[in-house]
Amino acid sequence: MSRSLPFALVLGYLVVIVVVDLMTPASLRLDVYAALAPVTAAAVCTYRQTVFVGIVDLLLMVAHHGVFAGDTETVNRVGSVLGNVLMVGTAVVIARLRRDGEELLERVRATGEAAQRALLRPLPLRTQSVVVDGFYMSSQREALIGGDIYEVVDTPYGTRVLIGDVRGKGLGTLGAGAAVLTAFREAAYHRRDLESGVEAMEQGLYRYHRTAEYESTAREVQASEEFVTALVLGTEEAPAAQEGTAGRMQLVFVDCGHLAPFVIGPDGAVRELETAEPGLPLGLGDLVAAPRTVQRIALPPGSRVLACTDGVTEARSAVGGFYPLAERLGAWAALPTPELLERLRTDLVAHTRGRLQDDAAMLVMERAPVSAGAVSGRTARR
Repeated sequence: MSRSLPFALVLGYLVVIVVVDLMTPASLRLDVYAALAPVTAAAVCTYRQTVFVGIVDLLLMVAHHGVFAGDTETVNRVGSVLGNVLMVGTAVVIARLRRDGEELLERVRATGEAAQRALLRPLPLRTQSVVVDGFYMSSQREALIGGDIYEVVDTPYGTRVLIGDVRGKGLGTLGAGAAVLTAFREAAYHRRDLESGVEAMEQGLYRYHRTAEYESTAREVQASEEFVTALVLGTEEAPAAQEGTAGRMQLVFVDCGHLAPFVIGPDGAVRELETAEPGLPLGLGDLVAAPRTVQRIALPPGSRVLACTDGVTEARSAVGGFYPLAERLGAWAALPTPELLERLRTDLVAHTRGRLQDDAAMLVMERAPVSAGAVSGRTARR
């Protein structure tokens, strides 16, 4: 925020005090209020501006009182000047401490932002086959991320996309989220099928729960109760011999207790991809012997897949109503992805009046546009 206006107001106040004091009888002492100028500057102005105001204040006091006049008012005048000197000194010290604190806070914020950006990369993210755009809103102020996670990885087996939600909210969930993200990134490159990748993610969460760092941290949720809902999506090459698959995006996904994604058709029609048997969240997989179900679907050209966390669908209005995501998608599905996301984000903030109760994340995955170089490369190979 610019501090030019507060600086100008403080200087104006100082000048007004001196002028009024000159125009009033000597028995009416108003110059003592000039000492408020540097103190106020210390609170609302920069360090250099505070020093400047202090110097101006001292010069005005000395010029106004003429402390070496030698008359009977000398003692009072010297007292006024010395009082202003003390106030200016105090103001400068306060301004210096405040400046040092702000610089430290800025360094801490920059370090935290870099760490959080390393955990969750800025959107949009692009692979050879798809583009994933979206938004993330943390429920905690001054935090870029919280309990929701996402990632997009380009692998030899196709694109792999993750969106998840750690139980709880805010910065206390970063450890579990980082464990799942790390396992997902590693497994995506070395495991062809999504099922084994999901198993690796769950094992990563279990390992995190056994760390000394986790066990020594006071938490409201025990390891046996902390879980991560996740939706893992991947792309596959369409079988060459299968009829009617030309131009279609082969989508494979595993639902680990997460919200079902939406498919936005090329005509703007919206449908929910309900899973036949939703799997358990990560961290609870040992409760059942059956593996999580893998589903495949061929999407028509121009289709988009939208996935989000429950921080979106369960966002409440002032009267307690949930955010009507399906209704909004039905009205805005024809919009281009960037405009659709901006419209949804703005509407979500308006719905909650800027007071999110939980972290909210949303991703939209669509086929990447084919570049001229890619097309010529394919033609040459043929």
